[in-house]
Amino acid sequence: MEFSDATDELVRQVSAIPQELGAGACFGDPVERDGHTLIPVARVNFGYGLGFGGGSSSNVSPSSNGKADESKSEGGGGGGGGGGGSSTPVAVIDISSTGVRIEAIEDKTRLALAGITMVAWNVFWALWTARTIVHERARLKRLEIEKSS
Repeated sequence: MEFSDATDELVRQVSAIPQELGAGACFGDPVERDGHTLIPVARVNFGYGLGFGGGSSSNVSPSSNGKADESKSEGGGGGGGGGGGSSTPVAVIDISSTGVRIEAIEDKTRLALAGITMVAWNVFWALWTARTIVHERARLKRLEIEKSS
């Protein structure tokens, strides 16, 4: 397979990903129980990247007369790519004879980590401010002592 053929095929495959995912990636298969139809809802993320390169190289080596001898060699090429994705449950749609309800799924771990991060950020800046005040007071005291000497 030629380099350009492989490139075209990879680009074609990657370009088809968004069309293939569609709404089915976010909404799961409905489940029916006791007069209720439950439809799971998820947040789906995906990403990919690829790159290709090619070129020629030149080899520079010293010759017997002391001048650089430059020779061109056959170019090389290569490429690569990768991708990944994730899916996180966010809600359940409950359809029954009494109506439709959407139940959000709270990620308590995520909320706890956000709270801990906020507290840590505030503690950091409070301590940084206190440190700055202490250093400034010490500097002013040193200046006062130097003036009195």
